[in-house]
Amino acid sequence: MERPEENLYIEQKTTDDQGRGNTSLVLALVWFACFSTSTSSVFTRYSTCPSLVLAAYRKTFVTLMMLPVVLGSPAYRRELRQMSRRTMLWCILSGFFLALHFWTYFLSVHNTTIAASQVLVGLEVLFVALFMSMTGKETFSRWSRTGILVALVGGVLVAYTKGGLQSGGMLFGNIIGVVSGLMLASYSIIGTKVRGEGLSNNVYSLLVYGSAAIILDLMVLVSPYHFTGYGSINYLMALLMAVFNSLMGHSIYNWSFKYVSPTLVAMIKIFQPVFASIWALFLFREVPAWNQLAGGVIVIMGIIMYIRNKTE
Repeated sequence: MERPEENLYIEQKTTDDQGRGNTSLVLALVWFACFSTSTSSVFTRYSTCPSLVLAAYRKTFVTLMMLPVVLGSPAYRRELRQMSRRTMLWCILSGFFLALHFWTYFLSVHNTTIAASQVLVGLEVLFVALFMSMTGKETFSRWSRTGILVALVGGVLVAYTKGGLQSGGMLFGNIIGVVSGLMLASYSIIGTKVRGEGLSNNVYSLLVYGSAAIILDLMVLVSPYHFTGYGSINYLMALLMAVFNSLMGHSIYNWSFKYVSPTLVAMIKIFQPVFASIWALFLFREVPAWNQLAGGVIVIMGIIMYIRNKTE
């Protein structure tokens, strides 16, 4: 006859095994999202339309894809009706920063190497850390602060070009890459706040993607560019971005925060430049320069040092 404590042990062991299995599945999906988002630079390189137009295409397409999902659900419609004006304004502001991130990111990819743009945009986590520290929401150990400094040094090394920091086009692409990382950090900070208040992932994504799409579309209207006339290749690239990079990438990141630590997700995202560099090497024969390889390694080391030594 089994003793009660044996039954309790078996039940606890089963629960632990299921928990580890669920966590493994979530992490596998996060790695899949990291791989998916790494293809963004490839789609950008194959496009021929202006960066602003491509960004508008991408966010408009993903918004149209999500509309029937959210509006077709009574629960999501009820959530939209009950949403406060304050939460709505935060979502719109988040969409504004996301729109600027995509625009500057596409500009960066077109004006510097894929490796450089990926690493510099990856400085997002450092901007988030700085904000959290300045607002007193997080404290950082000495080694964590050292990691931030190391990553910044690596970013400068990545941005350095053969002609020096005065080189025109590539320097512009590198600087824009840093700006893109800052915009992404602003989007992430607001997203953490809004999602922490209980807003569902699908409703949040629709509002943010939709806001970004409207902002980008308005920017195209007041720019010298047009919405059409760039060829079908650009519609295809934007559609692939909407599926692989937004739905199968950023949306999975947002979803995973409910099940695993966002710090762990950020650590996995660090390896996105590695995937992107492999794409660039095989598809475009783009071999990273020594300073980009060394700087990229230093950035990754610094960010890992920061994450492993961060104190709440």
